Amino acid sequence: MRLSTKGRYGTRAILEIAKHYGEKPIKRKEIVLIQKIPDSYLENILITLKAAGLILTIRGAHGGYQLTREPSSITVLQVVEALEGTIVPVHCIETQDSNCSRSGVCTTQPIWHELYQAMREVLNKYTLEDLLTKEKEAEGIVDYVI
Repeated sequence: MRLSTKGRYGTRAILEIAKHYGEKPIKRKEIVLIQKIPDSYLENILITLKAAGLILTIRGAHGGYQLTREPSSITVLQVVEALEGTIVPVHCIETQDSNCSRSGVCTTQPIWHELYQAMREVLNKYTLEDLLTKEKEAEGIVDYVI
């Protein structure tokens, strides 16, 4: 599986929205400036993320975009599947296609199934909160709570 530009930009965009969780909504123009994503492209990405129920739009002068849930409850898998569709590497894994002439004797099908499970496992392992924490660590920002 290769992530498209939509998948990469969309993940960056939702992370930017996640940074403002619990605060005021972030405007699309701010995401464009911070993440260097073309505005018209970002608009389509945000529509997709909204349709998937991951973000919501708040209209008005103080409006913008917000997550629908806490960053800790949204996985990278959910974001990627919302933007890319299924991550299944071959069609027969997803549908268990009994119409395939190789069904039952295909020696590669178990490999594709294992690959699919591994990709799902890795992407499902990380939440938006995990990525935000990694970003802070990379920038040398550490939250100490007493």
